[in-house]
Amino acid sequence: MKNKVLTTTIATGLMAAGVLTTQNPANAKADTVPTGGNTSTNEVATQESDAKTIAQNNVNTAQTNLDKTKADTQSADDSLQQAKANEAAAQKAVDEQANKVSDAQSNVDKAQNNVNTAQNELTTAQENAKNATETNIQAAKDNVATQEQNVVTAQDQSKQANNAVTEQTSKVSDAQQAVDQAKNNTFVAQINVNEAQKAVDGAKAAMDPANVQATVDAANKAEAQVNKDKQDVAKAQTDLDNAIAADATRQTNIDNAQKTVDTTKSNVDFSTKQAQEMEDQLNKYQGIKDAAQKEVDDLNDKLANVNTITINDVKAYKKAFNDWYTGSKRGVNWTEEDKNFLNDFMSSNTYKGNAADKDIVVDINHLTADQIKELSLFSADLLNQVRNQLGLPKVIVTEGSLKLAKDVTDNYVSDNWDKYDHDVEGISRAAKENGLLTGGNFYEDAIFSSAFSEKSTMDDLKNILFTGIVSMIGGYGDEMLHAAGLLGVNFGDDINTGKEQYFSAGTSMFPIKEDQMWVTKMGHFFNVSKDYINDSAKFSTTEVPGTSTEDLVTQLNTAKAKLSSAIDAFNKAKDANTQAQQILAKNKAELTTAQDNLTKAQNVPVQTETAQKSLTDAQNKLAADTKINEDAQAKQKAALGDETAKQKVLDQANANLATAQKALTDAQAKQKAAENNLSAEKAKLASLQQVANEKTQDVKAAQVALDDAKNKLAALENAPLLVKAAEDKLAAAQKALDPVENVLVSEKAKLSALKQDLTDAQADVATAQKNYDEKLAIQTKAQTDLDNTKKVLQAIYDREALEAQIAAQEKAREEAEKKAAEEKAQAEKNGYHVDGNKVVDENGNQVSNWTVKNGQIIDNKGKVVSGLTINKAGAVVNEAGQQINSKNVVDNLQAKRTQAPVGQSKVAGKTYVSTVVVPEKAEVNTLPQTGEKESKTTLVGAILVGLGSLVGLFGLGRKKEY
Repeated sequence: MKNKVLTTTIATGLMAAGVLTTQNPANAKADTVPTGGNTSTNEVATQESDAKTIAQNNVNTAQTNLDKTKADTQSADDSLQQAKANEAAAQKAVDEQANKVSDAQSNVDKAQNNVNTAQNELTTAQENAKNATETNIQAAKDNVATQEQNVVTAQDQSKQANNAVTEQTSKVSDAQQAVDQAKNNTFVAQINVNEAQKAVDGAKAAMDPANVQATVDAANKAEAQVNKDKQDVAKAQTDLDNAIAADATRQTNIDNAQKTVDTTKSNVDFSTKQAQEMEDQLNKYQGIKDAAQKEVDDLNDKLANVNTITINDVKAYKKAFNDWYTGSKRGVNWTEEDKNFLNDFMSSNTYKGNAADKDIVVDINHLTADQIKELSLFSADLLNQVRNQLGLPKVIVTEGSLKLAKDVTDNYVSDNWDKYDHDVEGISRAAKENGLLTGGNFYEDAIFSSAFSEKSTMDDLKNILFTGIVSMIGGYGDEMLHAAGLLGVNFGDDINTGKEQYFSAGTSMFPIKEDQMWVTKMGHFFNVSKDYINDSAKFSTTEVPGTSTEDLVTQLNTAKAKLSSAIDAFNKAKDANTQAQQILAKNKAELTTAQDNLTKAQNVPVQTETAQKSLTDAQNKLAADTKINEDAQAKQKAALGDETAKQKVLDQANANLATAQKALTDAQAKQKAAENNLSAEKAKLASLQQVANEKTQDVKAAQVALDDAKNKLAALENAPLLVKAAEDKLAAAQKALDPVENVLVSEKAKLSALKQDLTDAQADVATAQKNYDEKLAIQTKAQTDLDNTKKVLQAIYDREALEAQIAAQEKAREEAEKKAAEEKAQAEKNGYHVDGNKVVDENGNQVSNWTVKNGQIIDNKGKVVSGLTINKAGAVVNEAGQQINSKNVVDNLQAKRTQAPVGQSKVAGKTYVSTVVVPEKAEVNTLPQTGEKESKTTLVGAILVGLGSLVGLFGLGRKKEY
């Protein structure tokens, strides 16, 4: 039954995983469970084994499928990335060409503006030439003379006007001084009148008897004020002393605050210098990082434009190569798979054009040494790419191999070669001249390419050589003979036996005479094995330096490492700069705080100056009030003196007042006259200034008219020369316009072509993206399938683990039950134990007065019997864990009977009462009884062992209490 439940659970798990497994009929039959019967152990094991095998096979199949889809996805991604790189290159080319078009358009616009300007100047010159008659020229001369006189006249008038302004300015200044003096005189006269009026008022007051007392009171008041002023002076002196002390404290605070400012400013200056150094260092490492990034970018750009030949499946290529060479006949073992692979190889490797090479026109039959070197290094790099992928030694371009290439191609030309074949005789001559083995074509592989133009460029030749290597390496049929030559493999050898060779390349062009005359280009490849050198003095093996694709990759890796280091240094410099800037900001904040504290200290008011002023004011007031007091005392004396003298004083005061008033009237009249004169002089100055400005403008206008008259005269007098100069200028401008317009047309045409290339590249990206998305979707599905099959397999393993766990648990349960049964049997045999809710002895007799409830022993009064517990085997044990029984109860009872009254048996301070109910026919040892005759039961006072095995006495009786 358990197996059946487990199987149902696992089946549910498989359905939840959503995986369908295909099983063969035999397995399906083995998994069928007969209705109404039990599946045998062998049948279940067979089912489980078959299910696991099928699940594992499904996982393996799904994994294989996923690996294949990943490879397909990676290949699609590689194609996509290449398409994107091509698109980026095309976009870059379009952008660069668009800039060139923009520059060309700007040049055209400038040239057109120059043409327009020259045309306008010519039109003006021609118009002047028509008007260049003697009459007009003389009139122009007369006009120049008139304008010159006008300029002189205007200049004289302007000078006179400015002189008048200067003179009048001086008069205004004098008038202003007169006004200022008159105002001062009026002010003084008014003061004199005021003082004279006070003297009259004082004299009159002295004549009035009613004022005598007032005069006396004023004298008293003046004297009292003097006394008060003396007290104020004393207080002001004290305040001054306190102010001086306060200002000293203020200055101390200012000095301390200034020291803090100086310290923090020094910190700011230092941290500013540090921050600048860190910023300079950051800029330095920024430059290093940028330079390293540029180096990486440049190398990436170079690698993006490098022509490459890639063998997608080296194993498949080696198979195709060896299938051709093995056997008695060439290609006897060749399969369609081989041919399809090689076709894919040739179609997937295409030449990348080079814009710079397209501008280099060459003489294909007379290549320079540098051109042969460039083509040889280009071809050697391509060939070494293939050799590296196949694990073969590289070819080396040497000075000797370059000379061989030039000599052979020269022989093709000198022999007027016109056959679609090798010039073996020319090759042999060149081999002999270069100290090499002769007797046949041991060195050259050639590619023929038809063409219809002799204007070959370096790009054309590289295209021929690239195509030649690809077609020879990957072309089935007799092309494999060329592949063997290029790879350094002898006919019949395994491809892994290639050898290092000296390599070079060249080209030539000649007519092929067949049905009709047509021109072909021929690319030559030369491989020289070391064992073919007869005379090392004639063949130099000195390697010609060059940069290969592998070198670029190495340089790129080095540049990337430098960039990584530069980035790390830059980041460290950036962190240092950040810290320096933070320190600077902190120090600036501290300086600001210090400056604020200094400002607060400085803003504390200076008290000394105010206190000194208060003291001075008090002293001045004392002096003034002292004089007032003296006058008051004199007036008091006069008020109390002779009346005749008083009248005489009043008369003199009135006379003095009249004189002062007349002087004030005169001064006011003179001030008014001076002010009127100043206004008149200012008005006259303004008028003269306006005239002077007008005369200055007249001079400028006369000069302009003179310049214009001179220009017109010069234009008339030099009309023929100006016309010629304008014509020359126009012709030059038009001549300069034509080439820049041609350049613009050319650049626009190139831009149009590049845009088409970009459109094609974008289409390729779209196609590659679609292919990648499809492959990725397939991969995703394959991954999902693999995950699901793994879930099925894992479910089987989980089921096995669960079965093992259940079996282990079942075994443990059985052993535990067995052990518990043994312990229970032992407990039943050894003494008091529990049977249901009863307590029985080792003989199976029930102990009366005791029952079991909730795992505890309860007496007949419903109380828990203390000192006793029930262990897991059901045995009744004391506090020491010892099981009690009838024997130890009886022994202890007999031993202790005489020591305690019946009914007071205690163990550990407590008394326990129990009755063993014996079956009627059972033979038992009965204890002495009291109070009952012919009892069928025996009352046993069980003295239980407590801690330390102390056993008390049980009292015998039919009815006991505690």
